[in-house]
Amino acid sequence: MNNMDLHRNLMSLLQLQGIGRKKIMTIVEHITHPENSTFAEMIEVGRELSIITDGIGKDALIQAVSTSDRILQDNAKNDIKTLSFFDANYPGAFVFEDSPVLLYYQGDLNILKMENRAGVIGSRNPSSEGLKFAMNAGEFLAEQGFAVISGLATGCDCGAHHGCLKAGGKTLAFLPSGLLNIYPRENIGLARKILDNNGCLLSEYSHYEPIHPYKFIERDRLQAATSNFLITSEFSARSGTIHTLNFAKKYNKKILSSQMIYERSRGGFQELQKKKIPYEILEVETLHNLIKNYKNNKSFVFL
Repeated sequence: MNNMDLHRNLMSLLQLQGIGRKKIMTIVEHITHPENSTFAEMIEVGRELSIITDGIGKDALIQAVSTSDRILQDNAKNDIKTLSFFDANYPGAFVFEDSPVLLYYQGDLNILKMENRAGVIGSRNPSSEGLKFAMNAGEFLAEQGFAVISGLATGCDCGAHHGCLKAGGKTLAFLPSGLLNIYPRENIGLARKILDNNGCLLSEYSHYEPIHPYKFIERDRLQAATSNFLITSEFSARSGTIHTLNFAKKYNKKILSSQMIYERSRGGFQELQKKKIPYEILEVETLHNLIKNYKNNKSFVFL
């Protein structure tokens, strides 16, 4: 059995009602050689563990496999590749609490093996100054040899990706949607530009899955976990940015921003204080020097 057979089995498990990555991880942990197991064998282990209940019948299993086969056919036509937690080439950047069990990607996955990776995030509706800060951050990071990680959302995410591309850098976008139904639609052009410039698009979801609010939060965990640190532009107390920064705390990643952004996002930073999420506010020149220092020493020295 090869990786594609394993991917097909994992994909089929994910089609089953109520079965997600955590339950699949539990099932696979009880299989000595998952790469050599059939879908039927995985189902049997799942039933023994009471993870796959009798309510999931034969018809549901057949439908799950059929859907997975259609997804794989579409993937082959559109140069979409899959990667599982159990593959030898699974990037170490993805090894963290609640790792993805299966990913869909286009472009250069080796970006996640780059030594220097930084997330740049912020509001979907920033001021012109906030957007410029995100763009400048993406550009500066690229100039310093960092891969820029963001989420392809409108506003600051777009600014970060564009800034990185302007400097000829590599950027990676995590999506809350399948790769054949890019979200938001208005950023399809940016997604193509990222791929044209040796970047990468990744998602935990197939193009048959609908977009749900929880998928944005799950996407946020990937941005935080795979970045060495995060730079935040403008955000509010109710912004989705808070989710990413909360994951940054969970995964012990530094959060950096500028004095100008702090002044424009006091409500957001007050929310971080309430949640006891640590952050550093710096003048832009100091922020740049800190990033240069991190590049050389892989640690932060706050003067």
